[in-house]
Amino acid sequence: MTLQRVLGVYMILAAAVVGVHFVISPLYDDAGSATAAWQIIDWFMAAAVLIALGATTTWKRALAGDADLKRYIEANVAFYGALWLTIWFFWNWFGFLVSRDEQVLWPFIDPLFVLVAGAVGYRLTCAPGGKE
Repeated sequence: MTLQRVLGVYMILAAAVVGVHFVISPLYDDAGSATAAWQIIDWFMAAAVLIALGATTTWKRALAGDADLKRYIEANVAFYGALWLTIWFFWNWFGFLVSRDEQVLWPFIDPLFVLVAGAVGYRLTCAPGGKE
């Protein structure tokens, strides 16, 4: 199994964990137990966000001079989605670490993470090198 596939599996698992926890956390958040779980999950999300940004940057740069419009749009949507996720995630996470958390952003960050990490993970796993 190549490194790209291992990273792809990691991304898919991270997306699944975040997606499931995002949906079920309101059901058991009684005394901050969901917050404690999110504090652990955030570290794995941070690694996945950086992997997504690195992979999409590589795919975007690899298309320099490529005339295929479909691949150009796919690479740019993935890159700018990962960039947007990176900015939002780290801005809010660092704010949480210094007690300046913006609770309103997490409901946007978590579903965006699931989409970006899932798509990047799928592409890393099923199409090594980001090629179709």
